[in-house]
Amino acid sequence: MSLNAERTKLLLVDDHAIVRAGFRYLLESDADYEIREAESAEEACRVYGDYKPDAVIMDLMMPGMGGLEGLRHLNAKDRNAKILVLSMREDLAYITRATLAGATGYLTKRSAAEELVHAVNVVVKGQHYLSSDICESSRNEPYVTEEDKIKNLSEREFEVFCLLAEGKTVVKISDDLHLSPKTVSNHRTRIMHKLKMSNIVELTHLAIRNGLVEA
Repeated sequence: MSLNAERTKLLLVDDHAIVRAGFRYLLESDADYEIREAESAEEACRVYGDYKPDAVIMDLMMPGMGGLEGLRHLNAKDRNAKILVLSMREDLAYITRATLAGATGYLTKRSAAEELVHAVNVVVKGQHYLSSDICESSRNEPYVTEEDKIKNLSEREFEVFCLLAEGKTVVKISDDLHLSPKTVSNHRTRIMHKLKMSNIVELTHLAIRNGLVEA
C-alpha cells in the first residue's frame, strides 16, 4: 500500500486510443507511474476529483468540450492543478491561449520521446515547461504566465478586472469607483485585450484560478 501511495499519478487525456497507448508506453518505460486514461475533456473533469492526479497530460484538439475549455474547468476545480498540454498546434497565439486557460506546460507532439518524460517530471514539480522547438521557433520569446498578464494591468484596470470577475455590471462599477460608464467600458476593453480574454466567463475563471475572487 505504501508503494502505491508513492507512485506519481498521471491522467492521460486524448481522444485517440492508439495515441494514449503510445504515450503510456513511453512514460511507463521511464518510471513506475500510476496512469489513468480519459478519452475526452468531459471525462477528465468527471474523474479528476476522485482520482486526484499529480499531473494531467492533455491534448487540445478533441471533440466535445475540447482541451482549452477542459483546462479552464480543471483549473476552476483545482487552482493548483498541474496540466501539461500535448498538442499538434505550434502557433504562439494558441500556446498563449492554453497558458491563460491554465496550462502549466506545453509540449508539441513532434517533440522527442525523452522530452515528454522530462516535461512530465518538470510539471509534476509544479514548474512551468515550454517545448524546446517552440522556444526555438519563437526566438526565445518569454513564456507568459497568467500572473505576468495580470501584473501588466494598471491599478485602475486591476480594480475593474476584480469587480467584473465578481459579476458586477459596468453601471455598478461606475457607481462604486465614481467613474463614468464609458470610462469603465473603455477599461473593460483594454483589460480583455491585455489578458487575451474573449468574454466575462473566461475573465472570471482567470480571477478564480489566481485567488482574486472566490468560486
